This record gives sequence, C-alpha cells and structure tokens, in this order.
Amino acid sequence: MASIPVIVKHQGKRHEVELDLSSNGETLKYQLYSLTGVEPERQKILVKGGQLKDETPLSSLNAKPGQTFMMMGTPSGGQGSGDLGRPKEAVKFLEDMTEAEAAKAEGATPAGLQNLGNTCYLNSTLQTLRSVPELQQELLRYRPSAGAGGSSNLSDLSSFGLGGLGASMDLTASLRDLFKQMSETQEGFPPLMFLNALRNVFPQFAQRDRNGHGYAQQDAEEAWSQIVTQLRNKLLIKEGEGESSNEVSFVDKFLAGRFESVTECDEPGAKEAGEQATPSSDVFYKLDCHIGKETNHLHDGIKAGLEEKIEKHSPTLDRDAIYTKRSRIARLPKYLTVHFVRFFWKRETQKKAKIMRKVTFPAELDAVDFCTDELKKELIPIRDKVREIRKEELDVERARKRQKLGHQRDEDKSTEVESESLEPMQKKKAAEERKDASKATDKDDDSAMADVFKSDAEYEAEKAASILAAKKELAELIDPKLRSDEGTNKSGLYELRGVITHQGASADSGHYTAYVKKQAHGNKEEDGKWWWFNDEKVTEVEAEKIETLSGGGESHSALILLYRAIDLPTAEALQSRLRSLGTQSQLSLRFDHQISRSNSTITHQPAPERSKWPRRLIYAGIFGGLGVAAGKWMDNKVSAPVEPATPEDVLKLEEIRRVYENGLPIVQELRNNPDYVEADVYGNYSEEDKKQRFTSGPLRGSRGLALQKVFWNDKERKAISVVYLGNGLEGWPTVVHGGALATVIDENLGRVAIRNFPERTGVTANLEIKYRAPVYSGNFYTFHSTIDRVQTTDRKAYVTGEVRDPVGRLCVQASALFVVPKKYKLEEIGEQY
Repeated sequence: MASIPVIVKHQGKRHEVELDLSSNGETLKYQLYSLTGVEPERQKILVKGGQLKDETPLSSLNAKPGQTFMMMGTPSGGQGSGDLGRPKEAVKFLEDMTEAEAAKAEGATPAGLQNLGNTCYLNSTLQTLRSVPELQQELLRYRPSAGAGGSSNLSDLSSFGLGGLGASMDLTASLRDLFKQMSETQEGFPPLMFLNALRNVFPQFAQRDRNGHGYAQQDAEEAWSQIVTQLRNKLLIKEGEGESSNEVSFVDKFLAGRFESVTECDEPGAKEAGEQATPSSDVFYKLDCHIGKETNHLHDGIKAGLEEKIEKHSPTLDRDAIYTKRSRIARLPKYLTVHFVRFFWKRETQKKAKIMRKVTFPAELDAVDFCTDELKKELIPIRDKVREIRKEELDVERARKRQKLGHQRDEDKSTEVESESLEPMQKKKAAEERKDASKATDKDDDSAMADVFKSDAEYEAEKAASILAAKKELAELIDPKLRSDEGTNKSGLYELRGVITHQGASADSGHYTAYVKKQAHGNKEEDGKWWWFNDEKVTEVEAEKIETLSGGGESHSALILLYRAIDLPTAEALQSRLRSLGTQSQLSLRFDHQISRSNSTITHQPAPERSKWPRRLIYAGIFGGLGVAAGKWMDNKVSAPVEPATPEDVLKLEEIRRVYENGLPIVQELRNNPDYVEADVYGNYSEEDKKQRFTSGPLRGSRGLALQKVFWNDKERKAISVVYLGNGLEGWPTVVHGGALATVIDENLGRVAIRNFPERTGVTANLEIKYRAPVYSGNFYTFHSTIDRVQTTDRKAYVTGEVRDPVGRLCVQASALFVVPKKYKLEEIGEQY
C-alpha cells in the first residue's frame, strides 16, 4: 500500500512525514520520535474521534495528502530533540558484531554445553556454577602454580586459555578456560578439555557403562561436591593490604557455612554417670534436605537434617551407644547450596534408587530458623526491617500507578471532549490557552495552595522519605563484624538463583538439566524469567515453571538448589531513584495545583442569603437521590443477570477486578504474607478447554464465577481462594443456590487434594457440607481448604474446608475424600487447577 505525505505540527514546528498506510499508529509514533525526541508513550496525536492509539491502522484515518495533524507531548528529560547528546559509544548493529561481541550483548542467549555421552550431570552442574558472578571474576584472575599441570610454559599458556592438554590436570584452570570460551559464543560448546581434566583428577567419573558401550551416567551431586572441593584447594583470593594481607579460599568465603553442634548420649545411664554433652564446630558446603514420610517442604527436610543419630563408643558406659547430634548454623554463606537427598542404595537392584516424594521449596528462603541463638539476635532485626521496607516500597509503587492511571484518564477525557466539540481553529486557540495557563501556573505563588489537600505526589514524596529513613536505619542495624565479612548473609533471607533437576528413577540413569535465573544487564531490573539449560539447548522459561520442579514422580525433580543472599536495600539507590522521579512528581504537583486553584476560587465566593426554598430543595434532592439509589439497588438485585461478553458484562468485570485489587483487606494480608503465593485458577487449561468445563464455561462472566484467585501455602499444605459469586448463581433472591455453592466448594477442596497426589489427578469420593449462614450473591467470599496430613496418602486425600464472608464470618463447613482410581486412567490435571 502506498504512502502519502502529511504534516505533523508540534510545539510550533511543522514536520513533513510519509504516512505508511499499511502500518499502524505505533509505527507513526516511532517516526515522530526520530524527528522530535518525544518518546512514543509520551505522544498524543489528535485525530478525528479522539487520540491515535498504537493498534489503530493508519489506513482507517482516511488521510489526504498534505493533511495536518496535531501532536502534543514533551521528552522525558523536558528538552527537545535538539538537546539530545551524542551517544558515548558508537552504535553497532548485531550483524556487524563478532561472535564474541554478540554473545556479550544485552539479551543474548547464553551458551549451552554439548552432551559428550552421559555428561548431562556435568553440564547442569557447570551451568549452575557459572551463575555465580564472583566465581567467574576470581577465575579470570587465577594463575596456576608451575607444578599444577605440567611445565611452567604450559602453565603460562593456560593462564591465557591456551594450555590445551597441558592444563588437563589443573581442574580450576580448565574451568576458567571453559567459562571464558562459553562467554564468547551462543552455540552449544563441547566441554571436552574440562571433562578430560575431571576424569584425570577423579577417575570415578571415567567409569564405563555396564554394557561397555560408553561412559556411565554419574550423580550431579557428586560432581558438584568434587568440583567445589578442588576450587577450595586451588582458588585463593587475597584479603587486606600490605603485611596484614592474607589468602583465603574463595569457597570458604562465599560458599561455606559453619555449624555449632552439641553431641549428647541418649541413654539415661550415661547422663547419670556424669557424661557431659560435647560441643563442636564444623564447616559445611551444602545443607542436606532429608526426605521422610512427613517431609513436604524444604524447611521440614533441612530441620530434620540438623539432627542426626550416630552410634559411637561411650567412655562412661564402656560400650557403643546411640548419640544425638544437634546442629545450628553459626555462619550463613552468601551462596547457600541445598541438596535434596533423593538417592539411596537399593540392594535388590544394586542401584541408587530415587525417592519420588514431592517436596516444595520457596523462591525466597528464610534461614534464620536454622541458626544459633546468637546469630538470630543479629539477623532478625535486619530481616524484619527489610520486610518493612519492601512493604513500604510496594505501597509507594501502587500509589504511583493509581496516580498515573488517574491523570491519564483525566487527560484522555479532556482531549476526547475537545476533539469532538471544537472546530479546527478553536482547537488551536484552546491549545495555546492551555500552554499559557501552564506557564502562569509555574510563576504563581504558594498562596493558592494553602487550602489544598495533600496531593498524590506529596504523599509519594513523604512515603519515599520514610523509606529513605528506614534504609538508613537498616545500615545501622548491621553488626560491624557481620558487615566486614563480604561473603556472609546479613539478613538470613535467600533468593533462589539456580536449580539442578533429575528426570528418571535412579541416579545411574535418567537425565539432568539446570535452571538459572536471568541476571540483570546494566542498571536494568531483572524480569523474573529463567534460562533452562538442557545440554546444548537453551530456552527462556517463566518463573512459574520452577514451581513444577518439586517432584512427585519420575518427571524433573529438584536435586540441588543454589540460593544467594538477597541484596540489602541501600539509601543511595533510593536517592538516585528519587532524583529520576523529580520531573514526574513536579508534573503531578502542577496538575493538582491547577485543580486546587479553581476549587479555591469557587470556595471563596460569597454565600447567598439564606431562605427556606434552598433548604427545601436540598431535602427534596436528598430524599429523591435516596429513592433513585434504592430503586437502582432493587433493579440490580431482581433484574436478569447480564449475558457474558456483552459491553455491560465487560464493565462489570472491570469493576469487580478493581474491588479485588483495592478493596479487600484479606487480599492485601495474603499478599504481604511470604508463605502464600497468588495464582490464577485453570492455569493448565487452554481457552478451548475452559469453555468445555462447567465452572469456567457456562458459569463464566459477571453473572457467575466472575473472579477466582487462589493463594497457595505449600508449607502448611492449604489454600485460600477469593471468589466473586454473581447473581446468576441465586436460588432464592439474593441468596446463592446451595448446589452452586457445593460445586465451588468441591472444586476448591479438590485443588488441594490434586496438588498433593503425585499423579496430579483425582476424583471426589465423598463430600459433606454444613450450611451455617446464608451466602449472598454479588459479594466476595473466601474458600479455605486444608489437607489432613495424618490420613492422606498418595492415592487418598482427606480435605476440610470453610467458606467465610468478607468480614470473616463462617458461612459453610465442608469435608471431602478424594481418590485416585486404580482401575481407570484419568487425565493429568496439573497443579494450576
């Protein structure tokens, strides 16, 4: 489709633009961005019928050659395009880059590792270790000693990544070379040199397959432990300066923690004879999560691993006795490795069998509960202050979004009214008047602001100031000794950064992969997505995928977790952010200032003389308004429900969502509780499947189940669903039908049961319901579901539930039994049901 020349007027300048009729409004905005310097999201282009939207086809404007359009907006820096500075670095296009430059570019896909024959265990381990930036930096500085891997000449070449086979005996140098080569490509790289070094240093990894056709599959946990041990011995870093400087192991500084333990004999005879408990201190490089019959969450498994039974000789009893060793963490490393003890030696098959039990793990781990009392006293105030700052930051962010949406709606409304009601010459005059009014507002004094309520911008500034003060308090809470240790965790909170998974039934078979969280590039924030390393295949996945790695079958189950200490919020970061928000806040204040001036003018007008007629009119208006409101309320209650997908239904759904986001205290309370994770229902179903289901098909829309959100608490194995019950579910007028309520209750209880079953499916065997109070339509209710841990098995789940109204009053009690049939194969529903 041909293009036509048009003129766009902006700030008194005329810009000639070729209007491509085959494109849309977003393309035109980017054209104008190159001419004016105004970002596309800050542009307002006035066309017939209102404001040009990004998705509007330009052909629908019916523009003629030479037609003039008006554009409003200023650059984010408040300056025109003529003030844009020259880029500090020359722009280089992707096709002009070398392979190494493209691999280091922003957004580049990291390199995978080729499978050289049952080496997926090694590939996943290496990809997870590579996610530690401090390790990569120290490896680049590593210089092997002359005797580490052959002659001094080969060692010198190895320091530049050119050692070849000469570096094969130095595992640390081989790891450095491998990471360097991976950083210069986006293709699958063969880790041949490192694999050769690993098999030379640790011959067990050169074990052959039973059939003799290749190398055998190995345990990723063994590979992780052996590599970390080598790094501990080889990779040393220098601390301090001058004579006081000393060398410490990188692993001891960043990956090692310390236990304070007490070993005590269990037999009463030893205690009566005066045998005392023995204290000890041990270094650990990973925490073991032991999986037993009662282990459902990572927290349970770690706590079980901190207490162990050992048999040793008792000097008091002069024989072997059972001792209990209780350990607590006295030092938390910056990087915490957690190992799920899923493999055990099975004599019948002579293999390392796998424990299939599902064990959930959090994206943020609170390790304070595992620490000694002394360390808890140091960490708890810092942890609580961090959570307080997070909550305040979240409140400020929500206030900023509400302010932005409110101003945007007001501007769009005024622009639309102006475009529809004014002639072209009047529009120009009105725009000039707005510009003059804006200038006059800047010069006005503060007298007009005296009677004005606090604006959103002022509220935001006060909240930001309180956050700034809280961050300064946080810095003062950190113990000087704790602050000086760069490699320790200062808050007790960890964020998940890497996961090594295993798929299969034993350690000697199956397949290993790794998930690594994407790191931020430059000053940008992380987008929350992950890289999935499946040998040479690298895929970007959403964070929800990590929640499916809890186990429960032969599918991918987490074997090793790598946690990193959270970055403590600093006052300097907030101050720089406030400076960047200064222009936006001033614009908001200016907008509120204009409104307050007009309100102030109206407020100070002299009041008319009192008479009886105005009072009578006021009373008539009040009672008339009450009558209209009552009539609308009755009409809303007794009128037929709104049909789904109609304009009225869309508006009503928007209102329901707005109430959910801003008007329900229970939602805010659950969001602030780190044990609960918010999710949408029916996440495992396609749109076509949803139409076929009863609750998401016929009951959709504002008349039925208008909104359903579920908050999972895997730690306590319970769920709380927030559900809006529409007036299409009524039996008696305004009261929800008992059968409809039973359907929703059955589905919510089933969610918890199915999430517990390894097969992720099941059916209702029994459902008992006791109705305690009426459930009224047109309201939000919370559905609480909890599983009975004692009676529940892999094929039977006993679940209890309650339905409560918005103020917490009990309305319904229920209990149910869900089973997985043995004779019938049911379709897997999944966790997001």
